[in-house]
Amino acid sequence: MSTIAARVELAGHRALFHAPPGGTPSRIISFHLNRHSQATPHVYGRDASLWGNLYHPTRGVATAVRPSVELISDLELALFRDLLNHSGSRSGDTAAGGPSLDVANTRAGTRDAKSSVGDLLEQLPSPFQRALKALQQRDTRRLLIYLRQICSMEESDLHHAVATLPRTTFTEFLRSLDPLRVARDADPTDQAHISVGILQTLNMESTIDDWGVRKIYLRLLRRVLTLIMALKASGQVLQTEEYIYLLRCAGAASDPAGAKWIWREMDRTQTTEWRQSDAYAEFISARFLTRPLYTGYDKTRRMVLPRNLHRSRLKLSKQRVYKLDRLRFNTRLGKLRFGLNKDVDYAEDIMRMMRKRGAPSRLFHRVLQAGHRLTEPLLCALMVGFGRVGSLRFVATRILEDYFGIQMTQLTYKEGVDIRSAPRDPNRINRVAHRVRPTLHLMQAIVETYGSNGEIALAFQLVDFVSKTYHIDIPLSVWQDLLEWTYIMGAPPASTAWKLAGLPSKVPGPAAVELIWNTMTSEPYGVRPGFEQYAVLIRGLLGRHHFSRALPYMRDAARLYHAQSTSFEDLALQHVQALRDGVPLRGASHAYERARFRKEHMWYGLNTWCRQLLSKTRSYSASSSAAPSHVLIPDFVREFRAFLPNPAQYRTPTGYASLLDPARETPRRVYVRDVPMAVPMRERGEYVYRRVKARRLAVVSSHSLARRPTSKLDPLALLVGDLPTFRRLRPEHILAGVSESQPATESHVSPGKSSKPAPQTSSYDDDDDYF
Repeated sequence: MSTIAARVELAGHRALFHAPPGGTPSRIISFHLNRHSQATPHVYGRDASLWGNLYHPTRGVATAVRPSVELISDLELALFRDLLNHSGSRSGDTAAGGPSLDVANTRAGTRDAKSSVGDLLEQLPSPFQRALKALQQRDTRRLLIYLRQICSMEESDLHHAVATLPRTTFTEFLRSLDPLRVARDADPTDQAHISVGILQTLNMESTIDDWGVRKIYLRLLRRVLTLIMALKASGQVLQTEEYIYLLRCAGAASDPAGAKWIWREMDRTQTTEWRQSDAYAEFISARFLTRPLYTGYDKTRRMVLPRNLHRSRLKLSKQRVYKLDRLRFNTRLGKLRFGLNKDVDYAEDIMRMMRKRGAPSRLFHRVLQAGHRLTEPLLCALMVGFGRVGSLRFVATRILEDYFGIQMTQLTYKEGVDIRSAPRDPNRINRVAHRVRPTLHLMQAIVETYGSNGEIALAFQLVDFVSKTYHIDIPLSVWQDLLEWTYIMGAPPASTAWKLAGLPSKVPGPAAVELIWNTMTSEPYGVRPGFEQYAVLIRGLLGRHHFSRALPYMRDAARLYHAQSTSFEDLALQHVQALRDGVPLRGASHAYERARFRKEHMWYGLNTWCRQLLSKTRSYSASSSAAPSHVLIPDFVREFRAFLPNPAQYRTPTGYASLLDPARETPRRVYVRDVPMAVPMRERGEYVYRRVKARRLAVVSSHSLARRPTSKLDPLALLVGDLPTFRRLRPEHILAGVSESQPATESHVSPGKSSKPAPQTSSYDDDDDYF
């Protein structure tokens, strides 16, 4: 006998009754009745079992709890008896060999539902139908293109289409637009830091805006908000999962203010009870920019500076504050608006807006008071959030010790002590009882928290302790973070800032990068370094004028570049073949763009090292601090000819020598515009704004990564670059790659920005072969 279920409303709750299968022993039935309906009396000689799947009125998932004990009325009892008698007669027909009405009706209803849903989807506008097709094919690049077309529809048509769309389909639509998935499938620059030098040398205005944020995520946030507003216009409310994707969009756009607005939207819609540990973790990540993607993989934006800790964690004298302000003013000119807060009309670092320690403390205690489970992602996000405000003692005692079972005898190194000399009392780490078992996620949070605060020794010691205690291998990404934080904190301007603040303990020793490198490459770790690890080591050696020691590593990096060039050529030919054959470009186009960017990114690194070596070396000097006498400039020029600037200049005993290679192109610098900024400084006891203008330049060369439709190029142009096209451009046309650099909201437009509108283009035109 088939199981038949009937669902009725009982005292505001949903009750589900099941008829037992035929032949079930009475002992089993009595056992289940006594177990599940202890509060239900025996009425009229019949047992009524209550199966309580109580659905919380504000949660989208069922929570299995025991319902409250309430007496039922005569009307409800009569309804129960009628349902049971009806289900019993239908079960008897099925047992006798008659047709199963339930199965037939269910199949007919399924067919009707499928046909009605199909007819409903056919009524959607063409951009929605194409987007749903791309959604089924898991083609994120196509989905972003159709999202642009959807947001260009008329407002009334958009609202009607969103209201017609099934609710589960809308959730799946947002899930496919998750910035973490977009970064993996549609962003060729993922996992790479794009500095101001890369922006200008590789001509990447079509990818990066004036604040150093990738435009793909700015467009994504604005268009997802358009869909959300259309959904709200139909009277529907966002679910918790959809809020998580929306918070990730705000974080990827480097918009902490937008993340707070989205979080408060749950208060306005009275859905705060939906907040769980996952929602809190995502909000903290977007509020404090804890993911590397949220800051464009730029650690210099995430480092904690002593000027930001003034009057919150430490007290600095007026002379020190003035010197730190001068240092901030001098370094701001070379960074343009990278890493600045978009919500104010003056130059404020985005980390400075997070300097107040009350925000992470309120969130931590609110999570505890609400009784939410403190998972490892939530604890790691809180660790980084407390690290943004310099609360390292709170991290060590309330998080590492109380939850992860890691106890330290020395929370931070003593202030005013130089760590280049070994401390008298070494830090000892003990293992105590833990509530949450540490994993790789904790390693990454430790390096981010302590590395951004200049505690490199503690970060390395904690990572090594977790690895050895819990038998977790240290991945290459954690070693890369350790190397980068060590280099950043040991080089200007971070080292200069900590010394001016009277905290030399925050500055690692000059050989700290090499120490971590040797530990990483030797046993028992034996990690094989890549180009990114070579880049950090070479920059550290060149900064210390150890040119002869840097040359072998530069040769290794050049070999990795040539291997990447070979891979790029293979992918470019596959891309051209796919274009000519008319096959879908879902994988070939993205692989080609990623290989192209990685190749030029590696070329820029080698070019920068060659320029730095030529500018600092002395061909006539035999001292150990400069290039040794056996390192001859002609040999170096001959070996690294492909990476040298053209012309290449270096110093001689009588002046400078310039070497011009006529067989190679000569890049041209083009003036684009001025970038006005107002830098706050404290002078004579009050704050003033020093207004400056930074020059925005663009370099015209075959290494340019400006937008170009690949269907219009031949295979040779894909391999060597479309240089004649760039030569024909006038200076004002260099801005052709600029598109939609405005942030997601109108309040983010800086008053210092140029009023001249930029031509509107798209970063997805490489897929125009489909249309």
